[in-house]
Amino acid sequence: MKLAIIIPTYNEKETLPKLVEKLVSVIKNAAEQFFTVIMDDASPDGTGKIAENLKKTHPNITVVHRKTKLGLGSAYKEGFALALDKFDPDLIAEMDADFSHDPNELPSMIEKTLEYDYVIASRHVPNSKIIGWGPGRKFIHSTAGSLAKFCAKIDISDPTSGFRIFQKHVLKSINFSDIKSDGFAFQVEILCHLKRMGFHGFEIPTTFLNREKGKSKMGINETIQFTQLCWILITKKI
Repeated sequence: MKLAIIIPTYNEKETLPKLVEKLVSVIKNAAEQFFTVIMDDASPDGTGKIAENLKKTHPNITVVHRKTKLGLGSAYKEGFALALDKFDPDLIAEMDADFSHDPNELPSMIEKTLEYDYVIASRHVPNSKIIGWGPGRKFIHSTAGSLAKFCAKIDISDPTSGFRIFQKHVLKSINFSDIKSDGFAFQVEILCHLKRMGFHGFEIPTTFLNREKGKSKMGINETIQFTQLCWILITKKI
């Protein structure tokens, strides 16, 4: 089985090396081959250079240097296309570079793809934990997730989770030019397309750890795009 992991980065110099080493340790027993695609949005902290240095000792790494900060969704669309074309993997995973997603959960996610088209590490199923968020952050997250579920009419408890794994045929079936969101709203919009196409997903428990290094990438532009997506979904333009 071949696995490709897409990791978007922007100012992740402090966490990326440790994440790569952890992935090597975890995945070596879960996949015959695996490839890591690092999509760097011109990080001013030198993340791109660090990724190139990692590539020297880990030949399974591919680094894409993008000219500017183009957004999470844009990175995934480009990264998925590259992985499918270059590596023809059986499974494609997406995850953050800041260790909020635990690489140790990947084997369980891989196992569940034997039964489902895609798997999501969900913060809202029994036995999940969120570490490091205060009540305010939890409220905002829950409200955004509930709003996304309502507007998109999807039966996923954590539609904004960015830790996912897909079977190859799922991503190959999507026309990514139809997905307009380039930021975090991409996570919700792609679920709408998967539902419309009849694919079935499964949510597994996760332990989500609030980042300890660097800064969150959420900002006003992401909030605006998410709000716009919800309005589009309500008006049934997707």
